[in-house]
Amino acid sequence: MTSSVWAVIMAGGIGARFWPLSRLERPKQFLSVFSAEPLLAETVHRLGGQLDAAHILVVTNALHVERTRELLPELPAENVIGEPVGRNTAACIALSAKLIRDREPDSRVIVLPADHFVGDAEEFLCTLERALLACQGGHLVTLGIAPDRPETGYGYIQHGEEEICAGVHPVRTFAEKPNLATALRFLRSGDFLWNSGIFVWENDALIAALEVWLPETWEAVAALSSAPGQPDFGAQLAACYAGLRPISIDVGVMEPAARVAGKVRVIRASFPWNDVGTWAEVHRMLDGDGEGNTTQGEALFVNSRNCHVQADRRTVVLLGMRDTIVVDTPDALLVCPLSQDQEIRQVIQRLKEEGLHELL
Repeated sequence: MTSSVWAVIMAGGIGARFWPLSRLERPKQFLSVFSAEPLLAETVHRLGGQLDAAHILVVTNALHVERTRELLPELPAENVIGEPVGRNTAACIALSAKLIRDREPDSRVIVLPADHFVGDAEEFLCTLERALLACQGGHLVTLGIAPDRPETGYGYIQHGEEEICAGVHPVRTFAEKPNLATALRFLRSGDFLWNSGIFVWENDALIAALEVWLPETWEAVAALSSAPGQPDFGAQLAACYAGLRPISIDVGVMEPAARVAGKVRVIRASFPWNDVGTWAEVHRMLDGDGEGNTTQGEALFVNSRNCHVQADRRTVVLLGMRDTIVVDTPDALLVCPLSQDQEIRQVIQRLKEEGLHELL
């Protein structure tokens, strides 16, 4: 990778489906799930020295700026940007595009979620190199993962039959998270990939796309006259974000851009990947015992099958349980069926309704 390449790490999520371990004060990207490093640090370090630290931006919640800077001391302080309020991924990406344009107008940009698992860093970097080539000429490139099951928790990308070059296809459509029957149809079709949420493009091409499909978002961030590190940047950014519409980059830009022939491309990635979005995903990735039970912490399974326990302060015993998640923390205990792990967001809403904000 050359000096004209930047990376944007999106670290503003709250990891609601990872409750009760993930909280507003310590969301999922700051948790160490599969190694000693927090997911955010793994994401940055996965770039493997291929990218200068001065060319890595981390966009997080304003509450987590200092924690992020402590976790990633190699990054310049002004490269950690605190959003005053969450406005989904389009706002985060548009803001990053503006800041990168101000620093280095002619750049290519890699956009990465902060909290995903990647199992082969070398293959991951090779795929990014291919994407950096595929984006030339104004194409918006995304990375797709070949599905191995009818997953209902992921978005999907349908690609065209034409292969532009090895593993690179034009995108036909984007699909939101499907029901099980639709996910089975996607799996059988052979032309649908999981949407990894990883993007590569020329910064000017992304800005041009924003000007067409999300002009109000781009105009708002482009009007910022201050920069990170300057005294009035926080106030300007707060005023800017107050009027922004919450919308994802997928819905706001990638989906309409895909309707323009050849504008959006997808690379069929082959590295092991998981968005680590739910406890069922963690359970799926861990090695289980003879009955399919997994644990991170101390657990004893008696006549139990296909269960997951997350516990770090005491031994959790499951007797006669099937397909169950147990997450034990000092102030909250979650017990739910594996099949309902996507519904943990409802718990967050209920806690808000009940005024139990100390548990959020």
